[in-house]
Order: sequence, then structure tokens, then C-alpha cells
Amino acid sequence: MRSVRMAYVVPPVLAVVLAFLGCVQLSQTGVVGVSTVVTAAVGSGSTSNEMIAGSLERVAQEHRATIVRTVADRSAPTSRRTALVTGAPGTRGAEWLQDGYDEFDPSITTTVRPMSALDRYDPAGAYEVVGDEQAGRATADALVAAGFETTSERVPLATRLGVTAGTEGTGGLIGALVLGCVVLCLVGTVGAPRRTVVRRLHGRSTWAVVLTEVAEVRTTLVVTALLAPVVALGLWAHNGLATWTTFAVAAAVCCSPLLVPVVACHALGTVIASRRPIALAVRGDRPSAALVLGAQAARLPAVVVLVAAVFDLTSAAAVARSASAAQDLRAAGDTVQLWVTPDPRPGSDTQPYWDRIGGVAGAALDQHRALLSAATEVSTGVGRGTVPALFVDPGYLRRQDLRTAAGDRITGTGDRITVWTPSGSDIDRAALVRALTEWELRGATGTEKREVGGGELAPRRIYTYPCDASTASWLTDVVVVVVPAPSRVFTADQLGAWLSTGDVVFTSERAADRAIDAAGLRDEFSAVVPVGQAAAEHQRRATTGVAIGVLAVVSSAVVAVVLAGLAVVAHQRRNGRSVFADVAAGRSFVHTHRLLLTVEGVLLTIATVLILDTWSQRRPDGTGAASVLDPAAQAAGPAAVGAALVVLLVSVVSVVVTTRSSRSVVRLRGTGS
Repeated sequence: MRSVRMAYVVPPVLAVVLAFLGCVQLSQTGVVGVSTVVTAAVGSGSTSNEMIAGSLERVAQEHRATIVRTVADRSAPTSRRTALVTGAPGTRGAEWLQDGYDEFDPSITTTVRPMSALDRYDPAGAYEVVGDEQAGRATADALVAAGFETTSERVPLATRLGVTAGTEGTGGLIGALVLGCVVLCLVGTVGAPRRTVVRRLHGRSTWAVVLTEVAEVRTTLVVTALLAPVVALGLWAHNGLATWTTFAVAAAVCCSPLLVPVVACHALGTVIASRRPIALAVRGDRPSAALVLGAQAARLPAVVVLVAAVFDLTSAAAVARSASAAQDLRAAGDTVQLWVTPDPRPGSDTQPYWDRIGGVAGAALDQHRALLSAATEVSTGVGRGTVPALFVDPGYLRRQDLRTAAGDRITGTGDRITVWTPSGSDIDRAALVRALTEWELRGATGTEKREVGGGELAPRRIYTYPCDASTASWLTDVVVVVVPAPSRVFTADQLGAWLSTGDVVFTSERAADRAIDAAGLRDEFSAVVPVGQAAAEHQRRATTGVAIGVLAVVSSAVVAVVLAGLAVVAHQRRNGRSVFADVAAGRSFVHTHRLLLTVEGVLLTIATVLILDTWSQRRPDGTGAASVLDPAAQAAGPAAVGAALVVLLVSVVSVVVTTRSSRSVVRLRGTGS
């Protein structure tokens, strides 16, 4: 099979993978076909849920649209949900109410209920509109008339099909395979000019030769025809062909841009090959020095992509292993976090603004409507050493079971600040307490700083109420700092920052709403998110990231090996005479292949520098650039070792190819002699 033909095989296969990943993520985040998302927040007025549902039904009938309000199941937010839909005749909502909603991802169960059931749920939230732009505006107007404050977002077509989600996080995978296709096209044209020149001998013009060569795109059509029944059978086994039309369109949309660089490089390589002297090309001219150099140079970006892919895979695996959705849901309970409305906002860059946000957090902590769970990296007080620490209050200790090394439960009663260090650690407690009181606890009174209590913790994992994937859900070997009165010890600015990052956790959604209403800052918070649901969403994204990382590493390794083989073969074809002469003269393997081995050494050196640089950037080093709380940062060491082993494996394969090709060259040249 021609190398060019192989290049045309990759785009449809890669497009199927990207479409599948995109449709899975699209299924996990909402319903398929949404054109507009209208988010409703509680405003000044109030209307019954029954009237809201009636207004939405009238909008759906008038505009022949479907309006969906998706509500996650608190006990299983990532696998079970309820879709409240309008049932206007002839719309998708009517079909879903009659036949049910088939999820592309079978791990998710969606129960479809009429919009009239809205009276059992919170009406505030996102409403997804399947319809034209006028239907989206009418939906927003209906919710405004019901007393809500709304924001509308038009969903781009690529996002609607899952193309955007499919390409998110897969840049390494796409880059590696496109690079491989480009090199295959150049090697199959510039590196083999005889095919092109023979056509020129038959009187064809360069333009005609290019058109004939580019007709190789039929390979993509053949592969698509062969792939279609196989993919259809796989989808039928996976989800019963649910939303297969969206998947097919997404695959077609992904395949088109992937074909562009292949066709462009194929045409360019054909033009270059057509410019070669006819006599030399017909005789089988050796590959040019530029082609050999280009084949070797293409290995460098392949190695860069491979190293990045290994680091990304290791990081995703570390995040996925750091917790489980079931554990997080049990530990989180009914707690929620607030999302501060993103910038730009009037006055959001001023100190009084953040003091008001901090006032909400402080009042909620004093009224026991919230608890403190702030995971951060603190100084050990010795040199640049750091250690993970969790600042908590008595509200946290009432929900999480923390025990001393002696087995007694830590309750946080009393007025003393206590610092608890991991059992058996070599932390200098006096230096640690001194560092804490000089910085993190600088707002405490002099007496509180002098009378810091505490002791050693029993070895167990500690839950952090994580706000994002950069903080592990569960920590071991962590310092726990119990602050009985956070609103007095920490400034309003610090509490406001912790509220915005999810480190001030409200005990329930009802408690959060009361705190917001009491402060009169409803516009400053965009969402109230259950902690367990957010943690489960992070876990699900990490699992998807692992799958993408495996694909990226495998594809990058294959491309790196193929490029190494092509570079070696091109070099041997150009220098076959000198290789035969050196072997016949009895020179060593190293001397005979000194150029190839030099290139291999340079690539290994560059890869080593790249690995060390990536490791130094991602590992926790005490500067705060990479936190010891981040599972991905903790995995920087194993990732560096894995990347080094993979790059070394590629080099070993290259040396093996060099040995085998050298034997072939000697055998052929010897027979000719």
C-alpha cells in the first residue's frame, strides 16, 4: 500500500473517534439539538411554578419548539436525571414524552416528564431550547415576565453537534496524526518521483498529474464505506443507534478539515516531484538531501507531542484515581458552593466589593449556615519547604470524622486555634506554627497566637469539599488547622476569596439562598452548585481525559515510530553505496551509521531536556506555581519516568530498523556487484 494511501485512511478513522467523544460529552452535559440556553436566576418578583410551566408551553406551541429543564438526581447526579419538556405537537418534546429520550451515553438514564411537573422542582436554572432564535428570545421573555432575571446564550452549530467537545483536549492526538499524514504524503510523492515522471512521459501536464494523484481521495470514500457498517454495528451494541444522525453529521464535519492538510501536502509533493529531471527520476533517483533532512526534522515535533501526551495521560489518571464519585457524594451530603458571577462586573476590581462578598461568607459562618474547608499550601517554616494544609472550623468537624493519634474525635470546641500534624511526620511543629501565625493566622489575637494547641492526627484520608480538579478530593499527610471563629481571624477579603473558590461551603441550598438574600447580593452569584455533583462531574471529565490520553499516547507513539522508520529508510536509500562500502571494508556499526546515530542522540538529548523542563514546571517546588494539593502535580515524577521510557523505546525501534535496513542494503548491493 502506498504511503499516500495510508494518509487518506487516517482522517475518517480519526473523525469517528472525535465524533464519538463529542457525542458522549454532549450527552453528559444536556440534550441533543439545543440551539439556545436561557439561564434563569431568582429576581424581585415571584410566580408560581404552574404559571411558569404554562407560559413555556404557550411559547413552545407558538414557535413549534421544545423547551427542556434538566434536573440532576441528587443521589446520582452523573447517571440519573429528569428532563422536564414541553409537549407541543410535532416537536421533539412530544416525541420524547411518548417514546422516551434515548441517551447516546447508556450510562446516563433520563426520565422524561411534562413541563407541568415543574411545581416539584426549583424553577431557577438553565432552560434549553430546541428551536430557532425567536423561540429562544420568547423563552427568555416568558421567564422575565415570571419574575426571573435571565441570560441567553446561542449555541454554535459545532457545539450543537458535539464537534467542539470532541476536539477539546484532543489537540495532541490530532496534531500527531496530522503530522504523520503530512510526512506520508511527502515521502510518497517527493521521495518516489518515478510515478509522477512516468505520467509526464505520456504527455500529461503537471496540472493533470496533480488531479490524477489527488483522486486518491477515493481511498477516504472507500474507507468510509467499509467503516460505516462496522461503526453502525458498534453503535447499535453501545446504545441502540441513539441519535445516530448527530453522530454521523459530527463525523462528516470532523473529517472535512482533517482532509485539507492531506490533500494540500499531496498536491504540493506531486508538484515538487514533477519538477525533477526526467532522466534521473526514471532511473530511480536517490531521495534528495532536503527530503532526508525533512524526514528527520519531522521526528522532533512527534517527540514533543509524545512527551506532552504521556504527561497529560499520567495527570488525568492521577486525577481519576484521587477519588470516586460515590465517596464524594457520601462525604459531601447536601452541601453547596456558590459561583461568583464572572467578570466584568461593576466594581469587581475594588476592595469594598470583595469585602461585601467576604461579609456574606463571614455572616454565614457565624450563623452556622456555612462551613470552612480551605485547602492550601503553607510553609513549613524551614527553608522553602511547603506542606498541604486544610483550614476548617467547627462546622466542618461536625460533618467529618477527624481523630487524634490516640483515637479521640476532634470536635473544635473551645476558643483555641489548634494545629494537627500527620502522625509520624518529620515536620518541625514549632516552626510550622510560627509560619502559620506570621502569615495565614496573622489576624488572630496575640493570646490566640501564643496558645495554639493541637497534636497528631490519626492516619486517614481527609475530605476537602473540592472546588475544581486542581485540588484533590481526599488528602493524606495533610496539616489540619482548626479555627473556631474564622470571621474574626481572617479578613473579609480572604473570606471573599475563599467563597469565590468554593472553600466556604454552605450546609444546604436553602442556607445559601438565605445568606444571599440577607446580604442583598443576588446579582453577584451566578449559581448554587451541589458539592457532590460538581465533584462527580470532575471525576467524569477525568475519566474521559484518561481515555483521550490513552488514544493520544498510542497514536503519538505509532506516529513517532513510523516517522523514525521513514527517516531511516530515506537515509539508507540515499546513502546505500557508502553503507555497502563501509560494511565491505569491515568498519563498525557505529562508524557506518554515525549520521543516524548522531540524529538519534540529538533527539534523545532534546527529549531529555524537554522532559526535565516539563517536570520542573509541573512538580510542586514550593513556589506556588504547582500546588502539592493538585493530583496532577503530584504525578509529575512518574510522568517524567514514563515519558523517558516511551521516548527510549522509540529510539530502540529506530536502531532496530537501522540494523535491518542496513542488512537489506548490503544484500542488494552485494548481489548487484
